[in-house]
Amino acid sequence: MQLDGYKTQKDWLKKCKTEIINRENLNPFPKPPIAINFYNNPPLFCFGRDDYIKEISEEIKDSIKYFEPKLLRVIGKQGIGKSTLICYSVDELSKEFLLPIVYLETSGQPEDFKMKSFYRQIVSRLEKVEFLDLLLMSTISKVIKLITEKGGKLEEQLLHKFSGEDVLKLTSNLDYIKEKTQNARFNQKIFDLVNENAAILNRFIPVDLNFLLTFWKSYVQNPEYMESLNAFRGNDAYKGFNVSTDNDASKYIDELIEMFRWTFDNKTCFVVIFDHLEAGGSGLKDKVFSNLFSLLLNLRQKKFMTIILSGTLDAYSDFDDVLQGDQRQQLDYWSKTLALTNLDPDTVIMVITQYILNFWNKFNFSPPHDKILFPFGENSIKYLYENNGQDLRKTLKNLYELIESYRKTKELELVDTFFKAFRAFRTRDDLTLSYIEQKELRNKLLDSHIQDKQRSTMVENVLCKFFEILSTQPDYNYLTDVKHEPPLGESKKKPDVFLEFFGNEGSEYIKKVGIEVKMYRKGKEVSKGDINKTFDLLREKALDYVIWITNVELDIRHRYSLPNELYPHLGRISKLNDLELAYISLMVHYENIFRIEPPLQDVEFILNKLNLSPITIRSKLKELSKLTEITIPSPETKITEFIQPPVHEYSSEAQLFKITPITQRSPIEIGLEQVKNSVQNYISEKSKTNKQITCANTIKAIKKLLKIAESEKTWDEDIWTTAIDLSKSICVRTTPKTIYFRI
Repeated sequence: MQLDGYKTQKDWLKKCKTEIINRENLNPFPKPPIAINFYNNPPLFCFGRDDYIKEISEEIKDSIKYFEPKLLRVIGKQGIGKSTLICYSVDELSKEFLLPIVYLETSGQPEDFKMKSFYRQIVSRLEKVEFLDLLLMSTISKVIKLITEKGGKLEEQLLHKFSGEDVLKLTSNLDYIKEKTQNARFNQKIFDLVNENAAILNRFIPVDLNFLLTFWKSYVQNPEYMESLNAFRGNDAYKGFNVSTDNDASKYIDELIEMFRWTFDNKTCFVVIFDHLEAGGSGLKDKVFSNLFSLLLNLRQKKFMTIILSGTLDAYSDFDDVLQGDQRQQLDYWSKTLALTNLDPDTVIMVITQYILNFWNKFNFSPPHDKILFPFGENSIKYLYENNGQDLRKTLKNLYELIESYRKTKELELVDTFFKAFRAFRTRDDLTLSYIEQKELRNKLLDSHIQDKQRSTMVENVLCKFFEILSTQPDYNYLTDVKHEPPLGESKKKPDVFLEFFGNEGSEYIKKVGIEVKMYRKGKEVSKGDINKTFDLLREKALDYVIWITNVELDIRHRYSLPNELYPHLGRISKLNDLELAYISLMVHYENIFRIEPPLQDVEFILNKLNLSPITIRSKLKELSKLTEITIPSPETKITEFIQPPVHEYSSEAQLFKITPITQRSPIEIGLEQVKNSVQNYISEKSKTNKQITCANTIKAIKKLLKIAESEKTWDEDIWTTAIDLSKSICVRTTPKTIYFRI
């Protein structure tokens, strides 16, 4: 049903609220923990991974066509969608080919990677998806077809045991075979037919007949053959069939593969998936990964097989650490590496949209195109995704939990603005801003609908408010007055924000600070008039110290138009950087976002981020002489050129304006866009001069460039997977730890 079926949008919104908060309906989003059960719940969609899907598909098709097995190593951080990609790719290809798929969660037990245990796991997994039942019916049909095609005595014996009508159905109807195998007499006839003609059939069937008969007896669902089933599962012996050693297991895996290939006309191969490789990094990881390596080498001798290893960068590092000598090279030269990078936000919107559409499809209802994401907005979803470090799994978990909270309160809130998303989705209590928070806050501050004068006034007012909050606290009793634009000095000119320090110590100790605020939407300089106004207040000795809070440069011709004696009384004159602009905006919109007045600790935190802490200012003021004690020469009547500041202890800008250099950046203040750009530039340069780059050196170089502490691991996986992804067109090959270039 379309929206047209409702009289008004109000009716539609009412329906949405009713259905979404109804506990009897499934939550539109998957219930945490979000995990893919390949057998029972393969993913219905996989957006943004078309190239990877194609690569996996091509590797499996090569395994179907050619002799040598393939090894794919999929790398990506947790929650990025490795399992979804692999399961979806294999499931899609299984619609074209009958693929026996063995999906294994990596174990922390070394014995699980012995060939005998591996054989048992193969049988167990194929039983769960009833693939062995299909193989049973198909092999019986294949044998009957073969006998009818060969004719002669073979066909005579066949017709002696079964009627012509039975034979026709046995070669064309698997459901008929399934029904007949429930009959013990029918089964015995089939077994006898093969046994009596073993010498002839051995020439035409590439599968060991004892293996074939044991397999048949195991899955005809007759209690009389339970011994055969136990033996086939690798737990016992039955008439010469026994999986007691790793060599036995290896031999019967070969037979199983051959049986699949023969039965399905060579249009199949085994697909073996070891997911969540990081689970092997337990206390027994040395033995686990050593056994896994040995198992992989054994599987390399198998025919028609694709093996997929999936894990995080740390998992592959642990695996590599265990390998010795040329073992790592053996895997590197055999395998192909796929490194998953984060989905872009627009693709995540597609994913969320699909989940919501799947929800409404159950009601035969289709929301209007511009309302599909209800009760969320595109920007709020993007905010959530970015704030989760571009982790799709966490994003879906948060959406599920939010819907559940709506169901408890029986209220549905529309989360369609940045501020609403900030309140609904932000899980951190601190005020450290993520990259997207910085971006959104700057956009709010520099909104084109706000006039520049109003924008500056907003900042002035909130600065006054923040300093007033501090002035009421005992720890800041030296901050004795805060005013907005008071007239000062002989000229009665007005600083934007006025702060008085040390008024409680007597008038002779008072130091006066002016903060000048100039916020412009478009790039322009702070004008000569505004600069001279403030400098005049210094010359008149109405202020002792001046700080500029601005997003533009001061007019370079007038920036240093002060007498030498006044330079120590200049605070910051450089423009705010992007991060500082975000914190200015956070100040302005604090109450709108949090719906409370800022508490003391938040005021202190934000002012510190802006280098406006009264503690810092007080320390500077303690060093300064009062202007009343300084003789100031008359100002120049005309400035005809840029005047460089004189050389003295305050001559460098870093000293003059007391800007604290940032030695390390918090990872949360870094965005994926910055990481990608840095990695792109790094690879571009290294590909011209280096034969190869390694994971460790690349991560170290990018961290240094972005000023991230080496001990901080948040961005490691993103840096390296991005490097692998971006180097595809210019590299010879990649491994989980190295990229090789064409030089």
